[in-house]
Amino acid sequence: MRRAGLLACLAVWCSLACARLAPPPTPVPTATIAPQPTVDAQAGDIQDAFISNVNDLTSEVSDLAITPCDQLMALVAANPNEVTQIHGFAATLKRVGGQQAALNTDDVRAALAALDMAISQFDATLGACGIKP
Repeated sequence: MRRAGLLACLAVWCSLACARLAPPPTPVPTATIAPQPTVDAQAGDIQDAFISNVNDLTSEVSDLAITPCDQLMALVAANPNEVTQIHGFAATLKRVGGQQAALNTDDVRAALAALDMAISQFDATLGACGIKP
């Protein structure tokens, strides 16, 4: 009896050990959808924020360009670095506008052109007031 139990146990073990697991099912290929270019909403937000900064500076510079000399001289005396900072910020905006793909639009170019014009008028006013731009 012991021998029959041992043989039965051995037979079960051999059948389990020798049995092969079923191979995993072959994955069914799915169609790959080709990516379609879309307008990136974030790029529009970046452009809007950038143009807002350019327009704010243009407005400030335009206001300064029509400021009377006595007030402009007082402003520069109170804030000696302001003219340098305005020119630096304008240069930075122009540089960034030319380097970023999201900003390579007609709207950005138009805003930067308006800023250039305002800076030129401001520099002319500074020169007329005897202030070095």
